[in-house]
Amino acid sequence: MPALPLRRRVFIRLVTAASGAAAIGAPHTSEASAAEPAPDPDRRDAATPMFAHGVASGDPMHDRVIIWTRVTPTPASMPGRNSGPATDVKWEVSEDPAFQRIVRTGTVRTDADRDHTVHIDVNGLRAARAYHYRFHAGNQTSPVGRTRTAPLPSSQAAVRFGVVSCANYRFGYYTAYRHLADRHDLDAVIHLGDYIYEQASQDADVRAQAPTHECVSLADYRARHGQARTDPDLQALHAATPFIPTWDDHEVCGNTWSGGANDHDPATEGLWSDRVAAAKRAYFEWLPVRQTRADSTQRRLRFGMLVDLTMLDLRSFRSEQVAPTDAAGIADPSRTLLGRPQMAWLKDGLTRSTATWQLIGSSVIAAPWLLPTGKPEPAAAANTDGWDGYQADQNELFTHLRTHDTHNTVFLSGDVHSSWAGQVTAHGSGTPLASQFVVSSITSPTLSSINEGVTARAVLAVNPHLSWGDVATNGCGVVDVTADRVQFDWYKTADRTLPDSPVTHLKSYAVAEGSGSLTAVDIPV
Repeated sequence: MPALPLRRRVFIRLVTAASGAAAIGAPHTSEASAAEPAPDPDRRDAATPMFAHGVASGDPMHDRVIIWTRVTPTPASMPGRNSGPATDVKWEVSEDPAFQRIVRTGTVRTDADRDHTVHIDVNGLRAARAYHYRFHAGNQTSPVGRTRTAPLPSSQAAVRFGVVSCANYRFGYYTAYRHLADRHDLDAVIHLGDYIYEQASQDADVRAQAPTHECVSLADYRARHGQARTDPDLQALHAATPFIPTWDDHEVCGNTWSGGANDHDPATEGLWSDRVAAAKRAYFEWLPVRQTRADSTQRRLRFGMLVDLTMLDLRSFRSEQVAPTDAAGIADPSRTLLGRPQMAWLKDGLTRSTATWQLIGSSVIAAPWLLPTGKPEPAAAANTDGWDGYQADQNELFTHLRTHDTHNTVFLSGDVHSSWAGQVTAHGSGTPLASQFVVSSITSPTLSSINEGVTARAVLAVNPHLSWGDVATNGCGVVDVTADRVQFDWYKTADRTLPDSPVTHLKSYAVAEGSGSLTAVDIPV
């Protein structure tokens, strides 16, 4: 019998000692539901802001983008309460922030069944253009958000993304989000997962979270998302630029796989199918995502002739994790990370792509990534929650990359609360197949704080295909794409426990078109 899989964090410790729009998920428009009474604004508590959770946009295309908000029609209509009247929400999209040139507008009705969230897929927009949007409900108007459409498919214009992952509310402040919001030069923000954490509160928490218990029910997940969206730094980033998110495990439960999670106990937490359905429903209610596959964040977005951005779902279809010592399980060809349909879709997209660069949003590291054990034998062990734990899928994708002879594939990953730059190489081979950039966590404890004694130097020593790493800082990233190169800039948060912590440049690396080799860069974009 193979050894039971270890929890990922425990494993790491061990080895280191309407018009022009469609309402999404909202089948009732104001016209179709005219017979239903609108809520009486006088029933509202004047102290309850209607738009307490801000605004957001996401998944930009060259002619459309999703806009989002949530309304609080009564004091009882807080996230997860399943309470409050149906509410008509008017939305407007304008070419200017004063809303003198409104180009799209409409009205949609939301209710407690969708946690009073609003998603509008606004189409008929012009490419590579900044737009401003807002919402009206009752006698209140939302903050104004700014979004941006993608370039035309024929465009050679450069694109620039923020890159973030792993934002655990209770462990600190989202100052890295604020840093990105203040830039005003991003086409979008790529979120690589762990947008929220399901975990219960602890005595040492920096910030009190709601609910205090571990999230299990739909009400729990809605409340946890709702609290995150009251954070002023996250609100500012959502209002400043569109998001392109995918999930990792903690949006549901630690070490999620298709049939359960290492941290889920059916005896005390109920059926896994109920829990994952609740978590995913809350996620799609609260995030501005355009679903192309049911109950999945798998999708692809085009940014001109330069970038095909593929966002993978590496939790919904994967086999259960195995222990790092289970070599047979790691190599078992029947085990999968992506699932067969997603693997076929990924390879087909890479084959058909005519873009200069193929960026892949992979929540977990694609490149081989060993961790030192501090022991003579074995000296290093694989992180089996990542691609290394599913070598059949890893080898299949690497073979595809090698067969198609492209060095213009770049993996963007998070998950491991540390920063890395390197090449993607097949096991036992030094031949570069792609590039790998890994961003650290926004607030979740860093690799070195989880694993006392681990150093970047020790990790680099057992991973010669990696050029640089940092295990001690939280932060965010910016990836800048031109026809000639892709550059990744890392930024570090000085102290995640301080709400006004400085965020400064840490390191930059670039990969030149067609080369596959990384070069350190002194100046960030």
